Amino acid sequence: MFSLNKFSLVITTRCNLKCKLCCEYIPQNKPFPDMTVNEAENILHVIFQVCNHITTMHLTGGGEPFLHEEQHLLIEATMKYAKRFDRLMLFTNTVVPIKNELLEVILKYKKKIFIQLSQYGINPEREQSIAELLLKNDVNCRVEKYYGENQPFGGWVDFGAWEKRGRTFSDLELIFKGCAVTQHMHGNWRTRDGKVHWCSRSMRGMELGLIPNYPNDYIDLFDTTSIAEKRAKFETIANSLYLSACEYCSGEQGTSDTSKRIKAAEQE
Repeated sequence: MFSLNKFSLVITTRCNLKCKLCCEYIPQNKPFPDMTVNEAENILHVIFQVCNHITTMHLTGGGEPFLHEEQHLLIEATMKYAKRFDRLMLFTNTVVPIKNELLEVILKYKKKIFIQLSQYGINPEREQSIAELLLKNDVNCRVEKYYGENQPFGGWVDFGAWEKRGRTFSDLELIFKGCAVTQHMHGNWRTRDGKVHWCSRSMRGMELGLIPNYPNDYIDLFDTTSIAEKRAKFETIANSLYLSACEYCSGEQGTSDTSKRIKAAEQE
């Protein structure tokens, strides 16, 4: 039995907000084309050859997933594998209105769907109306309030500039071990184009050309290696002492130092 705790399809890198210190560096970069249904189907076909079971499937974004015009179709494509995962998690900044066709699909599969409503106080009336719409229809939601006092985790962190920091091997190991992606998520496995990375810093850095391409740090679902070899590479990365991306990161993800936490989603 080969399982993953979490697997994310990054369906869009477009966003309606311009958050300072966005960990995905969305405002500073031109978005990639949205993931098509065919692209998603191809990725799903291979990942469920590699994996017998996934605990949480995500349809997420480097940006705002609810901007994707065909998100309802992506949900339908994912649900073809519903017996192979425990839940499908969706994210939204709770500012984009829910289209009718998307709401219909959410309600159709609501026993399997979980939605995180991240609220930033950008448009309080819309944030409230979207939350009320989903909750009155018994959709399983979690509201995370990222403004004012008592923000989740104490706020965001600054992942820093994309620059080499000249760290020792011991420093890199400490960063990898102490990262919330390693400690709590057991890998934030994610892909936009079939290249599956352990974390967003690794994926975004390489796809934007901000850090060198390190093939040892991701699994290419569409290369010529066998299913057994792909599984072995997942395990190799998961058991790494560090990733190349750790050299290009502040290393503050998961910090317990509240002085390093910042107010979330301040707009540029």
